[in-house]
Amino acid sequence: MRYEFLCHTLSDDLNPVYGGHKSIAIERLKSIEGGDSANVSSFTMENHWGTHVDAPNHFFEHGIRVSEYPAEFWFFKNPQVIQVELKPSEVISALPEISLQADMLLIQSGWCSCRHEDVYVKENPGIDPAVGFSLRSKFPRLRAVGLDWISVSPYTDRTLGRLTHRAFLDPEGQGSPILLVEDMDLSMTLDALREVVVLPLRISGLDSAPCTIIGQFDD
Repeated sequence: MRYEFLCHTLSDDLNPVYGGHKSIAIERLKSIEGGDSANVSSFTMENHWGTHVDAPNHFFEHGIRVSEYPAEFWFFKNPQVIQVELKPSEVISALPEISLQADMLLIQSGWCSCRHEDVYVKENPGIDPAVGFSLRSKFPRLRAVGLDWISVSPYTDRTLGRLTHRAFLDPEGQGSPILLVEDMDLSMTLDALREVVVLPLRISGLDSAPCTIIGQFDD
């Protein structure tokens, strides 16, 4: 058994964000090197930077916030990986066969390889709203969809992207909302993946949050 991070590491260098690149503002408040007894820093960033999870409150004022989910929600015992090839700005309109037992769907496209290029943030693929509606109506155990590109919303068609977010997250839609985990690191071989744990930053009042994601492998 082994464990791997399925998320990207944030840094004070430029990080890819939807539509561009941003730098986290990291400030060293205390340092051992400078004579202090400990190292202490502060940092400032938006809550949709890096690997992050979108909860319903991201698009619905009355939707549940990320910190309001119980601890057990974030353990996914039956993840399913599907592999797709996606061109710049291509929109997924249908998915391969999915197991009725799947509680998390991971879409592995290979876009991780161009994460620091402009194409990653300005010509990213997307997902059609119809996919969200279909998953919610047909797969009641599915609680999250993760992807290895910046957003389900193609930057070249942000109107469609807003509809897609709503299709997945609407608290009043058919079936339960399916959370979206965007900008994951799925660059490794996932054949032996058995479980996934998503650990979002819990801050009261936030719609969504950056998260650490750990995969358990059976090899």
